[in-house]
Amino acid sequence: NDECDDENSIVSLSIGDATGIEGEIPGEGIQFGVEIPLFYESSESIGGIQFTISDNPDWVTGIDVISEGDCFESNSNDVNGSIIGILFSLEGCELDASDSAVHFATITYEFSTEAEWGELVDLVFSQAIVSDGSGNALSVETSGSSVDVSVLGDVSSDMVVNVIDVVTLINYILFIEDPSEYQHWAADVNSDTTLNILDVVTLVDMILGD
Repeated sequence: NDECDDENSIVSLSIGDATGIEGEIPGEGIQFGVEIPLFYESSESIGGIQFTISDNPDWVTGIDVISEGDCFESNSNDVNGSIIGILFSLEGCELDASDSAVHFATITYEFSTEAEWGELVDLVFSQAIVSDGSGNALSVETSGSSVDVSVLGDVSSDMVVNVIDVVTLINYILFIEDPSEYQHWAADVNSDTTLNILDVVTLVDMILGD
């Protein structure tokens, strides 16, 4: 019976949505970096997690993995375009079983100057190992995500879509200012290649929706 229970014990690891972080932007319209939350669901308590997440194209560098909560400590390194993370407890602490997503760690990435605005970076688990509190491997399933190199609507390149971007868009429509290629892309939120009131209303709706 114990063997059957172990085989049915499944841990799900998933990558959440990115949040931009402030810093010196490496290129026009390119975010400085992002924070990525990691989540787990598990039918068993977890004694340790090891993972490797690859990024494609290789436009981001993993800077740190920070454990959420007081249970686990974290160690990480970015090797050949992939970040390796190890989380465990020196005191035998275990993450509780949960049938809903639990935020257990956050990865900080920085973008390279080779990144191209308007593109996505795919984040994929290339390895995931999860242990119970006794060092036994648990079955693992994973789901990846992607990161926007630049944010549609972020005309001012400050990693926040707000009223400043609306004012800037209006200046472009009235020919008070001339947008660069990136600024035109970011301001064309309905992707019809033309800047007009449709983009203004859509952008305001995006802001109010957040």
